Amino acid sequence: MNNLYAVLLAGGTGTRMGTEVPKQFLKIRGESLLRHSVKRFRSFGLIKSITIVSHPDWILETEKELDDLLEGNDRIVPGGESRHLSTLCGIHSISYDTKDIFFIHDVARPNFKQNELYQLVEQTKIFGGASLVAKSTESLVRVRIHTNYTEEPLKRDEVYAVKTPQSIAGFMISELVAEGLDADIRKHPTDLCTWMGKRRVGIVETDYHNVKVTSPGDAELADSLFWEELPTVE
Repeated sequence: MNNLYAVLLAGGTGTRMGTEVPKQFLKIRGESLLRHSVKRFRSFGLIKSITIVSHPDWILETEKELDDLLEGNDRIVPGGESRHLSTLCGIHSISYDTKDIFFIHDVARPNFKQNELYQLVEQTKIFGGASLVAKSTESLVRVRIHTNYTEEPLKRDEVYAVKTPQSIAGFMISELVAEGLDADIRKHPTDLCTWMGKRRVGIVETDYHNVKVTSPGDAELADSLFWEELPTVE
C-alpha cells in the first residue's frame, strides 16, 4: 500500500428528502452530515487527500461548508449522472498507483468508526475490495419484480445489508474500469459490491449506529445514535 484516499459522495439535490437543501447539508449535533464525514476521515490521520463529489449546482455551497476543514491536497469535483459515474469522477480526479487504496463513502452515513477503516484496509489488501456490512435482524423473503407474493424465504444468516465506507485497491479499479459500463445508467453499479460482481469482496461488520439518512426521520435517528469517536490525528 502506498497511499489512502477518500472519495466522499455528496451529490444529492434534496429531491427525495423533500427539503430545500440537499441531505448532505442537514444537521445533526449542530453540524452537517457532510462535515461529520469529512471530520471522521480527517481524524483518521492516514488519508493523503479527501475528494468531495458534489452536484455542480452545489459546489459553491460545499466549498463554504468545508472551508475550514479541507487541506491542500483535497478537492471538490462535479459528479456524474449516476452514483457510479460520480464515484468514477472522484477516482479519476486523482493520479493513483495500483497499490493505493480508496475509501468510497456516502456522506448520508455520519456514524462510521475509525477502527472500521483500519479493518477495511486489511480486507482490501486481501481481496482488492471491502465493504462495511450489517447482519440482518429480520426474517427475509424474496419478492420477484411485478408480483405481489413470495415463494422463497431467504436464510437470514446469509444476508447482510451493505453500508459505507467501502474500499478498493488501485489495481482492482483498473481491472473494473477496463470492463466498461452499460450505456443505460439504470444498469450502473449501485455500490462497490455490485461493481465487483462475482469477485470476492471482503467484509467488515458494523452495527446499528451506521444509519443512512434518506428522510427527515432518519436524521433524528442518526442524531440519537451519533457515535462520538474522533481520536487524535497521527
